[in-house]
Amino acid sequence: MATNYGYPSRGRDQSTARGHAESAPASTGETGAGCGKMRGMDFLQSARAVKHRAFVASKHARWAARDAKLWLDDRRWAAAEGIWPLQYANFPHTFLARSAPMVGELQPAPPILWACWMGGDLSENRRRSLEGLRAQAGLEFRLVERAEDVELPDAPFHPAYPLLSAVHKSDYVRAYVMHHFGGVYADVKPLPGELRPVLDLLNGDDSRWVVAYREVTSNYVPDLPHELGVAIRRHYRSVMGPSGFGFRPGTAFTAEWMRELHARLDYFSGALAEVGGGFSPYTQPAGYPIRWSEILADIIQPLSMKHQRHVVFTDGVRPVLRGYR
Repeated sequence: MATNYGYPSRGRDQSTARGHAESAPASTGETGAGCGKMRGMDFLQSARAVKHRAFVASKHARWAARDAKLWLDDRRWAAAEGIWPLQYANFPHTFLARSAPMVGELQPAPPILWACWMGGDLSENRRRSLEGLRAQAGLEFRLVERAEDVELPDAPFHPAYPLLSAVHKSDYVRAYVMHHFGGVYADVKPLPGELRPVLDLLNGDDSRWVVAYREVTSNYVPDLPHELGVAIRRHYRSVMGPSGFGFRPGTAFTAEWMRELHARLDYFSGALAEVGGGFSPYTQPAGYPIRWSEILADIIQPLSMKHQRHVVFTDGVRPVLRGYR
């Protein structure tokens, strides 16, 4: 029998050591597998991050290329406009080919500044812009928030009006007040200065029915089909912007505007009824049938080409078009 010599029994130590030795490889293997799994996850996350960064860079590059092309096209077309200005030719198979409705005697534009707000609570920027409109000297300010504010008994709003989005209700109202009342209209956005001189410019010559700013980029004109779309893009500096303008009431321009607006609402009435109203001002349901510019810029910008002899341009009515919300 082996002598102990006062040391703990080696038999138990050896057994414990063997247990540790047997368990160690298993533990090391599990740890290695876990580390490998973590390294794999890290690799996948890194790969995804690299892929996302590449996607974002590619998207920004496409945007930069698009903006550069737009900038070059705008400069080229604006320069060409000075040499070969727009010569309006009738565009067959479009609403422009229709004869203008009969209208009464030419009337001056009244000293009224119109604005519409149907988009719920005002942001701080919008509130400041609205106060700026109220402070315009020499003009009576009228803010339209409901149809009842302006609707005339003998000229009711279109039956589809309640089903429009807040943005399109505003588009409708500005057409209505320009035709039936006249004056100056401005979006709830910052303005560069006083608007009374804009109204005086409009009323200073009987050949002027409209005062407006020139559209600032071909990217803002409507995407219309065929020859009309090509013409309005290339001659974007000869069409009016839709965010600020003045009109004499009851002209052939405003009469055509209202007629085409109602024709489009006649067409869209069924689809609007299917969708219903009551949705967010800036979020339209997928089934909502009217594009953003379809009942405003798509109508008045081609009409400003047709009636170009009666449009006078000034930057005095052009609002700030960025950062206004």
